Amino acid sequence: MALLPGDEPLYILDALRWSQGELLYQELFFAHPPARVWQAGIVLSAGAPSSWTKIAPILATWVAAGAVFACGVRLRGVSAAVAVAALLLFAPVTLRYGPTLLGVAEPVACASLACWAAVAGRWRVAGALLGIATQWGLHVAVVALPVLALAIVAGHIRSFALGLTAGALPLGLELLWYGQPMWDQVFGYHIRKVTHMAAQRAPDRLGPFVVDHVVWLAALPVAAWRGNRETRSWALAALASVALVLAWPRLQSHYFYLPMPLLAVALAGLWPSPNSSKSWQGIAAAALLIVLALPVWMAVERRPVQRQAAAEMRELSAQVARLAAGQRRTLWGDGALVPLVSLQTGLPVALGDTDLNAQRFATGLIDPASHMQRVLTTKPLLVLVPRHGVDTVTEVHEAALRRCPDATPFASPATGYAGVILDCR
Repeated sequence: MALLPGDEPLYILDALRWSQGELLYQELFFAHPPARVWQAGIVLSAGAPSSWTKIAPILATWVAAGAVFACGVRLRGVSAAVAVAALLLFAPVTLRYGPTLLGVAEPVACASLACWAAVAGRWRVAGALLGIATQWGLHVAVVALPVLALAIVAGHIRSFALGLTAGALPLGLELLWYGQPMWDQVFGYHIRKVTHMAAQRAPDRLGPFVVDHVVWLAALPVAAWRGNRETRSWALAALASVALVLAWPRLQSHYFYLPMPLLAVALAGLWPSPNSSKSWQGIAAAALLIVLALPVWMAVERRPVQRQAAAEMRELSAQVARLAAGQRRTLWGDGALVPLVSLQTGLPVALGDTDLNAQRFATGLIDPASHMQRVLTTKPLLVLVPRHGVDTVTEVHEAALRRCPDATPFASPATGYAGVILDCR
């Protein structure tokens, strides 16, 4: 439940500001559909701690496991259902991103339910669920397109398309309601990132995923080769989904969580049937336990490091609070750290720049020199990490050195972040 550097604090800070009456896509720059802000904002409006916003993705992960279990029961029986639910729930990518407010756990839940509906022959429901998933992120397309192909093969393209259209209708209504700002931020901004910047960082993100999930991935070609017709179709759909993740512009590591429901359903076909011998079923169960032991052990080993990281972030916030000396100062700087520090100190981000991704400057969306001048007029405390985030923008780096001479160093070994707090007066 701890908050660590990254996008989670950004979304929670946006949700807090939205719950206090600020307008999404107008006063708040937000590059995604609105559901993750809405769900977090409702929790915060009730006066709950910010960490409670993570309850929704945790529940979504369990819904995904339940839906995959239901698929396994239909395809191969209860023992297969237990196996594939465990393969989903304890996959390394699930253990890392299932409990996070990154807008990926909820689409995975929708995709898992869509798989269950498709296995049951309810293609319209499957399409509707994948359409609803667009409320959290357009990246659900990496699942929707392979399931669309399955619907075509099954001869239910019309039902699936009608359901998908109905499910995506709320997104269309939101685009009409919020107007051009939402179009620019949810679509235009991402198009700029692809056309103005390098589109991919696939190799350095693919390697760790393959190493962690080698058994899951190696089993897919086997399922496509040795499985029955239905198993083969799901295995090919899962392989296509992983390929689409790799083709996704501006690939992020947590996107690899999206194909996991398809992988789990495909692997159900490899589990011994209820009529198989007890010895064969025992061997399969033992192999499953061995496969799952390593990621669970790794997750347990990560926990002390994450707790240390949370403690170091609290210390960074305390440093900032001491420099503010009880005054209502503003913050600005590294996008991975500033939203978290803002949440923990209550200090606002200068100019309402909750999203401090350097890509906003690199895409030409904002002129860095003039924007930095406006930031410095607020006399902020700058939290910067050398050669990282906004510090990679030349105009930001030079203005900070020129106008903010007083520097206090900070370091967080557990997160790998080390930099300076600059007092701009």
